[in-house]
Formats: sequence, structure tokens, C-alpha cells
Amino acid sequence: MPLFDRYIAVDWSAANSPKRGKDSIWIGEFGPEGRVPSVNPPTRQAAMEAITARLLGARRRGERLMLGFDFVFGYPRGAAAAIAATGLSLPLAGERDHPDSSVREEYPPPCPSPARGTTRGRPEGEEIKTPAPEWASPSPMRGGDRGGGTFPAPAPQPGDQPPWLQLWSTLARLVADAPDNRSNRFQLAEAINQRLADGPHFWGHPHQHSYAALQPKRPTEAYAKIPERRVAERYVRGAQPVWKLTGVGSVGSQAMLGIARLAALRSDPRLAADIAVWPFETGFADDLGKPIIVTEIYPSLFPVTAADGLPRDRAQVEVTTTRFAELDRTGLLATFLSAPAGLTADERAILIAEEGWIAGAGHDALLAQLSEAA
Repeated sequence: MPLFDRYIAVDWSAANSPKRGKDSIWIGEFGPEGRVPSVNPPTRQAAMEAITARLLGARRRGERLMLGFDFVFGYPRGAAAAIAATGLSLPLAGERDHPDSSVREEYPPPCPSPARGTTRGRPEGEEIKTPAPEWASPSPMRGGDRGGGTFPAPAPQPGDQPPWLQLWSTLARLVADAPDNRSNRFQLAEAINQRLADGPHFWGHPHQHSYAALQPKRPTEAYAKIPERRVAERYVRGAQPVWKLTGVGSVGSQAMLGIARLAALRSDPRLAADIAVWPFETGFADDLGKPIIVTEIYPSLFPVTAADGLPRDRAQVEVTTTRFAELDRTGLLATFLSAPAGLTADERAILIAEEGWIAGAGHDALLAQLSEAA
């Protein structure tokens, strides 16, 4: 019997303005009726509203659902507690600055055009000096605030929570993500860098901005106490470290903004009782009993040949949901969601408590089988 009735895959984006098409958000879905037309919402808020509506609809129909996002759910060992500790010294979102309205695009770097809001009134190519803020604010999610300001999110305080939830709660408190996609991710990364005892870890920012504690390139002296990479990145070729905020293959900005959004989804009173976050709350595949299982995915695990004229991101979410459905029909999805045999007991404990995992990582034989079948 299949574990799920419906599968949703989300290709996420950290774009700082509404965007469609290439390098934007795509939502793919496969259900009992077959493939559902993919959608391309222009903002993260619109995406989460669409996803929430689909989850509520699935629950009304009594369906079980697997929901995957292509960003990192956890940081390397030791990072969650360290970031949560820095968050205790930072004001709540909304107490200082608003999301950065001058940073308009991240991929590729903003062009020197007044239309982008980056160089108006300055000679072309002149660097925008961004003073090191005590803190650039976000706003905690406030229930029902769908119009202006930042997205609403009740955020429990870190305390006796497991490390992954300390991280999620901290980012929910501190991330500002406005309805028009403006965010404070670079200011937040800088503020955390300033407070990490191990030195700056985050790196990368728009080329025409400068930050006192956020450099454009990878720090040469860092990661002595908190590692650069999770265990999962050793298993998945091409996966980038979560500290990388800009550039090809970077996932840092997506993870920071995405985790804050997932913290809000997880606390939505309409869905909270039905959601479990894999592998933190499921022990990998030990307990998949909740009707909505939220997973970290890496669509590049599945070979994709994009149709002519279609964005690769769209093709990836469509192939991913199809593969999930195929695995489930053949009784292999539980294996896909299980911990790889090569993990040590210590590593497995850390992944469940803090780092998270990429669905399918470490199951090379199963992935090869899927590739051959495709």
C-alpha cells in the first residue's frame, strides 16, 4: 500500500523581487488524478499561500501528502545552537530597519540600472556602501497579516527545543520577508557573523553592496568549530554549503528564507497537528504516520531533459513528483526516505537532531535503478 496519495515538489527561490520563469519558484504536483499543472507564483508569499491551500484541500479529501522543498532544512553540527544564541541578542523583526529595498536581484547580480533601484543618482558601477547595522530587522509572522509588511509567523523561543527547532524558531523571529520578496537576508547574515564566536561563516552578497562582517568570497579562516558542510553534502555531488548566500549553486539565501517560511507553515493551527518534518520528527522512515511529511529534496538527483522552451526548474519538479509516485507504487519510497547504511550511530543522531538530510542521498543503487527505468 502506498505511503502517500499526493506528492508536491517546490523549486524555491530567494529572489528579492517578484519573478517568474527561469530561476524562480515552481510547484509541481502528482496526485491520484495524475500530473497537476505546475504553477509559477512570483513571490514566496504567493507560493506559500498556494501550497497551504493545496495542503488543506488534500486533508479535506482525506489524502496523505509528501511535500518537498529544494533547500537545506538544517545547518552543520553546532550551528543551530550558536545561531540561536546570537538571536537572543538581536531585536525581534520589525524593531529596526525594514527589508532591504535596494537589493533587487541575486541571480545574476543586479545590473547598474535605475529600473533595478540599485544605482539611481550614482555613476555607473559605483559601489553602494551599506553600513554595518547593529541589526537590520525582520518581523515575526503576525497571524492574518496578508497585506503589507513582512509575512506573519508565530515563533516560539529557543529553550528546551532540539537544535533544529532552535534554528527554525530563531530564523522565524529574525527573518524579514515582505510580500514583494524584499528580504533582510544579507543584513541578518552579517549580524549573525558578527556574533559567532567561531568567526564569520556566511559569505556572498550583491556586488554593488559592502558589509563590514559579510564578505563576497568564502572566508579563508573559518569553520574550525562549526563545519562548513553537513554530512549530507558528502553524499551528494554538487550540493553547496549553506553558508554560501549568492552565486551559482548557492543555497544559503534560499535556506534562510525557506526555513522561516516552513516554521510558519508548521505552526499554522489549521495544519500543525498533521505535519511532521523529515527526518527530524520522523526518525528518517521510522515514523511516517503524520498525513503531511515535509522533506528536503535535491531535484538534481533525478536526470532531467527539459522540454523545448520550458524552464529546467519546472521540468525538475515535474520529474521529481513523478519519481516519488513511482517509488511509492513499487514500495520503495520508505527506503528512499530511510537513513543510508553507511552512517555511524553518532552521525544518524546528529542528522535527526540538527543537520537534516536530503531525501534519497546515500541510496545510489536505488537512484541508479530509477535512472535506468527512466
